[in-house]
Formats: sequence, structure tokens, C-alpha cells
Amino acid sequence: MPSDIRPSGPTGYEGEHTPVSFIKFVLVGLVNTVFGYAMFALFLPAARISSTCHTLATVCGVVFNFHSTGRLVIRYRRLSSFLPFTAGCAAVWLVNILLLDELNALAISPLAGQAIALPLLVLLSYAINRYLVFGRPR
Repeated sequence: MPSDIRPSGPTGYEGEHTPVSFIKFVLVGLVNTVFGYAMFALFLPAARISSTCHTLATVCGVVFNFHSTGRLVIRYRRLSSFLPFTAGCAAVWLVNILLLDELNALAISPLAGQAIALPLLVLLSYAINRYLVFGRPR
């Protein structure tokens, strides 16, 4: 077994309490974002309806993100965390929508609102994945 894969402990995330794991999370998040945009662009000519493209890209993105985040950042390979991961994505999405609604009510544009919300959403996503999805005891 390669030395960079830590089989010790049931979570697969032992010893990853460093800023490096957060930096890896952000970098993999950038790759995940590029993948999501690429999927949206790929589906757009076929579906011609942006909401359909967004839905298809989101489904592909959640599957891709589960594997990239789980394997590259957290070194976790069990499929049993896919449903909790999906629920975590839904929770972050809901917080995002609620924040954007509140910021919009303050006359902040959606683009600026998303930029304002992004740091909080990244931290929320990291915490959910680190402590609830991939880090919970088995």
C-alpha cells in the first residue's frame, strides 16, 4: 500500500488537522468548479434549457466532487459516504440560496453577493465534509 494512503483509523482522515488539508480542499474545489462549468457547457447545446443543463451538471459535479474531495483531499474511498456527501452539498446549496436572498434584499447584486458569500460557503463545505461526511466515527 502506498505510504501516502493512511489505512489507520476508521475515518481515513487521521492526522489531517493541518492547514495543508484545507489548502488541498480549496485547490480541489477549483478543479471541481472547472469540471462543473465544463459539464454545463457540454450539456447546453443538447438541452438548450439552462435549468436542465444546470441540473445535469450538478448531478455530474456531485459525483465528481465526491471522488475528487474524498480521494485527493481526505483520502477516503468508501462509497458509504456518498449520500451524506450529497446531503452536505444540498445544505451548502441551501445556505447559499438563503444568503443570496438576504444580500439581494440589501440591494447587493447576485454577482457581488456570491463573492461575499463564497468564503463562508467554502468554510461551511470544508467543515461539513471534514467533520460530518468523512470524519464521523463508524
